[in-house]
Formats: sequence, C-alpha cells, structure tokens
Amino acid sequence: MNETMLADIPGRGVDALKQLRAMTADICDVVPLTAEDDFHVTTVTMMTRNALLVDTRATDQEYDRTPAHVARGAMDHFQITLCVEGEMRFSSGRREVTMGPGAICLIDMAQPNRTVLRGGGSRTRLMAIILQRAMLAPRLAHPDSATATLLPSNHPHTRLLASHYAALTLPPEPEAGSAEATIEAIADIVAAGA
Repeated sequence: MNETMLADIPGRGVDALKQLRAMTADICDVVPLTAEDDFHVTTVTMMTRNALLVDTRATDQEYDRTPAHVARGAMDHFQITLCVEGEMRFSSGRREVTMGPGAICLIDMAQPNRTVLRGGGSRTRLMAIILQRAMLAPRLAHPDSATATLLPSNHPHTRLLASHYAALTLPPEPEAGSAEATIEAIADIVAAGA
C-alpha cells in the first residue's frame, strides 16, 4: 500500500528553517544560502513497502552530513536522486558531481557528504528514492564505492529512469504495475548504469 503525505514546513523564513533543522538534526546540518527570511522548502513523500520517495522543492541551501551524523547510524541507505529543476552539487570524500535537470546521482548515505542546491533565482526540485542498503547493495558491483555515481541527462538510462519516477507520482491505475515493481526496476537500471 502506498501512503502519500504533504510535509510542507509551515510558513517560511526563520521558523521554517528552525523546524527543518529540528527534523533533520540526526541526519544532517541545514545551512540556508539565501537570507533566512527567504528560506523555503516543501516536500511530498510517498512510502512504499521497500522505499521512500521524496519530492522536494527548495530555495538555495546546503545539507552537510558529517562523520558525527553518520556515526549515529540513522541512515544506512542509498539515495537515488533525479534533478528536475535547478542544480545540485554533491561531494563525498574526493568524489564530486554537479547535476542539472535530467541527471541522476547515486548517493551512499552511510558516508559523510555535502549537498548544495542552487536554483538560479528559482527553487531547485529534486525527486529522491531512498532504499535500504540490503535492497540495492547486492545489485552493485562495488557498493562501498558507488557514492557520487552520476548518470548525466544524456546517459541512455536516464530518460527511462525519469519516466519511472514520473510513474511513481501518478495515481495508481488498476492495469499498471505496483510502485514496488517500479522501484525494483529503478534499482536494477541504476545498478546497471553504475
């Protein structure tokens, strides 16, 4: 069963930033790259049996996942992120990627990392699928070195992956496959591309 919920941080600015920081304190530090009064983030999440889909629209900001956050052990997952609008820069160790609309990045949440969102005067929109390590790691040839794997917008698999992401956001149709099957297909395609 799929459950969709809107998690709009109430209001904008300083109060919204404080609330987001409280919600993500064990996962990462949030640093606005705009005036705090201009800060805004909206997320819609959909939970399935084997994944969490997060659709985010945000003003310019940075997420810093430090070694201390990783040591807390709250996120031993992989994240597969599609950049829909704006730009996302991701770095982990010596690996660094910059992605624009249509690009997809594989992120290992068990490693310290830094993500910077830049909307170019607008908001950045990202769609991310968060998978347990046990689901994706067996599909990857080298799971511990897969972080920051980039599939650029012109990669043969990215259009197919983007259509799968879009299918997850539509209301389910009786003849369509389940969200779980779509997520399994995304995991297989990303692993093949990585």
